[in-house]
Amino acid sequence: MNFQSTSSLGTHEIEFNVKDIVVNKTGQNLDTVKIIFAAHNPQTYTVLLNGIHYNIFVNNQTVSSGDIGAESLIDIMNEAPEFPIISNDTVTFKNVQTIHTNEIKNDILNTITAGKACFTVNGTYFYRQEARLTATGGGNEFQLKFPSGCK
Repeated sequence: MNFQSTSSLGTHEIEFNVKDIVVNKTGQNLDTVKIIFAAHNPQTYTVLLNGIHYNIFVNNQTVSSGDIGAESLIDIMNEAPEFPIISNDTVTFKNVQTIHTNEIKNDILNTITAGKACFTVNGTYFYRQEARLTATGGGNEFQLKFPSGCK
């Protein structure tokens, strides 16, 4: 199930999607939340993804938050890993967070465990690109719904 947010990179766009969200019980008051993102680069040059900061909500209540990589815009001396997305390619990013279920309202937890949750995912991804002898970068906000049919 793919939902996309397109964000402007110059005159082109990058497609940013939530591929899956999986919640698993791991203990009496603990669950894990696994999120899988996909970023597609339709451009003719490589884009370097520095990081993703995201929040996951159900019925306006925060279920989980996390980071993949770093929040770095353009930093020549950046030591954080960058994730290259070559032209016309898609890269998958996964992250798992442990949540304390006693911090989530029972009705929302029941909706999630029954597989009937409509997730809203928002956040920012940070990138930089080098094309035509220039380097640019920035951060683009996104808001996505998961799974299909969510309103």
